[in-house]
Amino acid sequence: MKKLLIMMALSVSMLINAQTTNFFEPVKEIALRVPSVPIVVSDPYFSIWSPYDKLMEGSTEHWTSAKKPLLGALRVDGKVYRFLGKDKINLVPIAPMTNVERWEAAYTNSTPSNGWQEFQFDDSSWKKGKAAFGSHDMQRVHTEWKGNDTDIYIRREFDINNLDLAEDFYLIYSHDDVFELYLNGEKLVSTDLVWRDNVYLKLTDAAKKKLRNGKNVIAAHCHNTTGGSYVDFGLFREKKDAVKFSDEAIQKSVDVLATSSYYTFTCGPVELDLVFTAPQLIDDLDLLSTPINYISYRVRALDQKGHDVQLYMETTPELSINENNQPTIARTLSKNGISYVEAGSIDQPICDRKGDLICADWGYAYLASVNGAGKSIGLGDYYRMKESFVKNGSLNSTITKWTTRKEEDNPAMTYVHNLGIVSKDSKEGFMMIGYDDIYSIEYMYEKRMGYWKHDGKVTIFDAFENLRDNYQPIMERCRALDAMIYNDAEKAGGKKYAEICSAAYRQVMSAHKLFKDKEGNLMWFSKENNSNGCVNTVDLTYPSAPLFLIYNPDLQKAMMTSIFEYSASGRWNKPFPAHDLGTYPIANGQVYGGDMPIEEGGNMVILAAAISKIEGNADYVKKYWGILTTWTNYLVEYGQDPENQLCTDDFAGHWA
Repeated sequence: MKKLLIMMALSVSMLINAQTTNFFEPVKEIALRVPSVPIVVSDPYFSIWSPYDKLMEGSTEHWTSAKKPLLGALRVDGKVYRFLGKDKINLVPIAPMTNVERWEAAYTNSTPSNGWQEFQFDDSSWKKGKAAFGSHDMQRVHTEWKGNDTDIYIRREFDINNLDLAEDFYLIYSHDDVFELYLNGEKLVSTDLVWRDNVYLKLTDAAKKKLRNGKNVIAAHCHNTTGGSYVDFGLFREKKDAVKFSDEAIQKSVDVLATSSYYTFTCGPVELDLVFTAPQLIDDLDLLSTPINYISYRVRALDQKGHDVQLYMETTPELSINENNQPTIARTLSKNGISYVEAGSIDQPICDRKGDLICADWGYAYLASVNGAGKSIGLGDYYRMKESFVKNGSLNSTITKWTTRKEEDNPAMTYVHNLGIVSKDSKEGFMMIGYDDIYSIEYMYEKRMGYWKHDGKVTIFDAFENLRDNYQPIMERCRALDAMIYNDAEKAGGKKYAEICSAAYRQVMSAHKLFKDKEGNLMWFSKENNSNGCVNTVDLTYPSAPLFLIYNPDLQKAMMTSIFEYSASGRWNKPFPAHDLGTYPIANGQVYGGDMPIEEGGNMVILAAAISKIEGNADYVKKYWGILTTWTNYLVEYGQDPENQLCTDDFAGHWA
C-alpha cells in the first residue's frame, strides 16, 4: 500500500509540474464553424456566446441575444490589439427607448392605407399610446397589444437639433415577431418569424441622409403569430472622443471541442492563444455544477525579439441583471490569495422572474485573479480604465465600491496581467469568471441551492479556490473528455459527426441546472429556450437522453425522478406523464396549457426501459411500477389511434 501511495503521489506531482503548451492546442483540429461559439457557460442563466465568425467582431451575448459583454485586448510595445468582444458604444439618446422614457406614439391595429410609413402621412385618426407595445407578460409594456395572428402599426415623431451627419447614429429595436421599421419612409429593417431584444443597427451614410433637422418619423409594423408580442425602438448618436480599443487582432483559428473553445490570434509581432474552458465533466457532479469557467492565455514572440506585453480582460455588472437599467452594486475584495470584482443587482429578487428570453437578475458575477506578479483586478469608470491601459499598460486607480442606477454609468470590472518582456519563450496564465446565484430553482415551493453548494456548506469562494488549486489536473481531465467525446462520435458517425457532437456538448450541459430536492434526490432540470420557458419538459428530456444514457445514467434519472414523483404525490393524476413542472426557475407543477399524452408517455416508458437495460435491472423504476403500468396501459389503448392532441410540434396545433 505504501508503495502504491508513493507511485500515486509521484504521478500527481509529475502531472502538476508538467503543464505543457498542449493546454493551448486542441486535442483535435475542428473544421466545423459553429453558428455561435460557447465562451463562458454553466447553466441557462450563466451563458455567454460569440455569434460571430471572428471573436472581436461584436459583443458577446447571452443565448437570448442580450448583451453580456466580455472584452479582451493585448498591449504589445504600447500598441493595443482587441481580440475579444467590442467596446461599448457610448450613446446619447435622441429618441430613447422605454428603459429611459415611456415615449408616446400613434398606433393602429388595423391595416392602414398605403403610405402609412411615409414622413408626411396623416396619422391623426390613429390612437395614441405609451411604449412599449405588447402583451403584459413582456417587460415595460404600457400599451397592450396581444392575440395570435394580430398586427400593430406605430408612428413615432421626434425632433433633431443641430444635425451633424459626420456623427454615427444607431437604431436600437426589440420585437416579437415579424418586424419592419422605416426611418422617414426608408425601410431599414425587415425580418421573418423571429424575436429579438435590443438589436443595434448602425445607420449607413445613405440612411443618415434621411435624417433632417426638426421633425423626424420612425414607423414600424409588427405581426404576432402566436404567444407574446412586443415592440420598442429608439434612435441614438454616438458620443465623440470616447477611448476605444480600435485596432483588431488577426484571428488565425477557432476550434470548438466538448469543454473548451480554442482561439489563436496575431497581435503585431506576437501570437496569442486563448482557451475558454467550462469544466463540465459529466462524471463529476461537483465540477459539472460549479458555475466557474477558466480563461487561459499564452503569448509568444513571432520574430524572436523581446516585446513588452500586457493583457486586459473586462466585463460589466450587465452579467448579473436582466434589464440594463436595473440598479447594481459592485465591489472589490480579496480572500485567500484570490482577488475579486463582484457585481449584482441591488434588489436581489431571488427566483422571482420567470419565463423565456430572460436573464437572471439575482446572485453575483465574479471576475477572479489568482494573485501573483504583474496581475491586478480593478473597478472603475468604463472609459478611464481603458484610457489608463492604453497609455500605461496598467489600470486606473481602482475603487472599492460602485453603485449604478443608470445603464450609461456601468463601470468596468477589469483584470490585467503585465507579462513583461515576451520573447522566444512563451508566457502564460489563467483567470476565472463565475456566478453565484444564491438559490437556483424553486422546486415544490422550496428554493433549492445548486448541487455544488451542498446545502450551503460550500461557498463561491471555496469553489474558486478549488478550481485555482486544481487548475492543471482539471484541465487535463477536460482534455481527456474532449478526446473521448470526439473519438466515440467519430467511431459512430465519422469526422463531421464528431465535430457536431463536440460542439453540442456544452450547449446540452448548459441547458440544465443540477440540484437536490429535500429528500436528497438528484434533480437535473432543463429550461426551454426560445419557446415558452418551461422547466424540465419531458419532450426535451427525451432528445437529450443519448448523451446521459451513454456517459452518466444518474443524470438521466435526475430528469425523470421529479416527473414520477409529481404523479406519485397525487398532484398530477392523469393517466399519462406531465408535460413540464412549471416555468423556469419555478418548478411547482405543470403550467403548459396543453397535454402531450402519447409523446410524453412514450418518452418516459422508453427511457425507463433504456435505463433498466443499461443497468441490467429495474431497480430504479421499481418504486414507480404502478405509475409506469398506468402510462403503458394508456399507450396500449391510444397509441395506435391517438385522440386529438398536441405533440412537440405544438406550433402546428392539435393532430388526431
